[in-house]
Amino acid sequence: MIPDGALVFYKNKAAVARRDGDRIELSFKEGSPVRVRDKDVELVHRGPVKTVPAPAAGGEFEPAWEMTAGTSLGLAELAELAFGTAGPAEALACRLAAAEGSPFRMDGEMVASMSAEERSAEDSRRRRKESEASERAAFVERAKRHAVERGDERFWGEIEALALGRTQKSRAAGDIGVGENPESAQAWLIKAGIWTARVNPHPSRSGHPSKAPELELGPDDDEGRVDLRSMEAWAIDNAWSHDPDDAISWDGEAVWVHVADPASAIVPGSAADVEASNRSGTLYLPEGAIPMLPDAALDRFGLGLADTSRALSFRIAMDGDGLAREVTVTPSLVRVKRASYAEADPLLACGALASLAKAAELRKAYRLRNGAVDIAIPEVRVWVEDGEPRISPVGQYASSAVVREMMVLAGEGLARWAFDRGLPFPYYSQEAPGSRDDLPGGLAGEFAKRRLMKAGMAGVQPRAHQGLGVTMYAQATSPLRRYGDLLGHQQARAALAAEAGRAYYPVLPADELSMRMARAAAGAQAVRKAERQSELHWTLAWLLDRPGWEGDAVVVQAGNGDALLYLPEIGLETRVRAAAPGLNETLRVRFQQADISRLEARFSVI
Repeated sequence: MIPDGALVFYKNKAAVARRDGDRIELSFKEGSPVRVRDKDVELVHRGPVKTVPAPAAGGEFEPAWEMTAGTSLGLAELAELAFGTAGPAEALACRLAAAEGSPFRMDGEMVASMSAEERSAEDSRRRRKESEASERAAFVERAKRHAVERGDERFWGEIEALALGRTQKSRAAGDIGVGENPESAQAWLIKAGIWTARVNPHPSRSGHPSKAPELELGPDDDEGRVDLRSMEAWAIDNAWSHDPDDAISWDGEAVWVHVADPASAIVPGSAADVEASNRSGTLYLPEGAIPMLPDAALDRFGLGLADTSRALSFRIAMDGDGLAREVTVTPSLVRVKRASYAEADPLLACGALASLAKAAELRKAYRLRNGAVDIAIPEVRVWVEDGEPRISPVGQYASSAVVREMMVLAGEGLARWAFDRGLPFPYYSQEAPGSRDDLPGGLAGEFAKRRLMKAGMAGVQPRAHQGLGVTMYAQATSPLRRYGDLLGHQQARAALAAEAGRAYYPVLPADELSMRMARAAAGAQAVRKAERQSELHWTLAWLLDRPGWEGDAVVVQAGNGDALLYLPEIGLETRVRAAAPGLNETLRVRFQQADISRLEARFSVI
């Protein structure tokens, strides 16, 4: 029991203990008293003392260590050796010396006198620590001036990890007054000359891996494939696309949409499936794509990359109004021709593509009658070539519109097919946009429509997708690059196997499917954010290479003394101060500056 009037240690502070029943009250040299239990304090001297004494000065600690090295002793014994007496002030001085850790340290209630080897090691550690502190302090002073030297990597590496989103804290950033957030860290790295505008941190911040997964795929399930190789099939995409996962055909009566079939080798719960779920989708960056699936999946299932391609094919028969009435889903073998939009446009005038173009017109009219929102905003392509950013407008092609309509038709068709079977399925929906009365015309109207759109939703029960103008919808045409699509294909394949009476992996129940969809949706959101931010990053890098660049901007929103402008040449939105410009008015603007860490650019109206 701690006696009344004893000198004690509590949280590394000396105090006088006063008994108060089963507790003790501690009085410090400074600060308010506290009540604690005996076990919470460490006895220094039994006292009695009235106040905390000043620790005794001097003391022969070195001779005391030489006499006791490698042994344990009490505070009183150490005080006798160092001071010749063991009063409260001397005991306190010894306790404070032990708190320093060398050559004495506390070991429970006893003082451990270090061995020569222990002291040597501790002294070396202390010298290293002091040296590190000195070097860090020197770095901090340099870093405040945005100056670094060779060997500073061990300090600014913390800041780089913060900028890349690999950590949420950085002691170095705090020491030099840099905000402990990725944007501030990036800004400092650029000012210090460690990074340039060519370093894109956004993929790393998203948590998406930096390369394709290196995993083995399972064997192909080719049971029940229908040979459709006699049917003309076209995979039509941008000229720079390298992962063809859909193709379209016309059999004289109905549309066929053929989709890559990785679900034949990637079953739920497999290593490739788990990794795809974690990634949620392929990350498309100006620097290049980081696939969701192993490279072998594209080699095996990309349409038109070999003479014969494996597919999951949807046959969709429409009525005269464009409504999908009859849907058939079957694993298939197809022979696919690849073409860019520019190559396909001249082919729309005759043959199968002409029939598909007519079907696309019928479908678009049907969707528009049902409230579909068609938004036409000029797009650009941003990419990096040999380390340099490039920007070019995306051409408008009739074949692109045909393919888009066929993909929407496939999504609606597969949703109907799943619904008719009572199959738990990843459906996607969207509520009707806000009122579109009195919308302006031109590009300003297109931006106004975009602002009215509601967020899409995913669920296991079908609901209308008002933005597309269909009563139900499922994303079904990109299983090589979207996990939600792969999940739908897995469900469809499991249902087909069950209908054929063959042993295969089971259909996922609704609750399991819902959980997988939720994870995929969250991951897909992170992927899209990284893509948007990366594209904006490289657009700003392109501008920084062109000080004083000038271009045309269209007023798409105006009011309160400023205007939202869209620069079609570079696909960039920006706000400027402008005196009551008219909507859709074209202004000439000049690039002033950019903060690439905050993804902000400033323009002035010429």
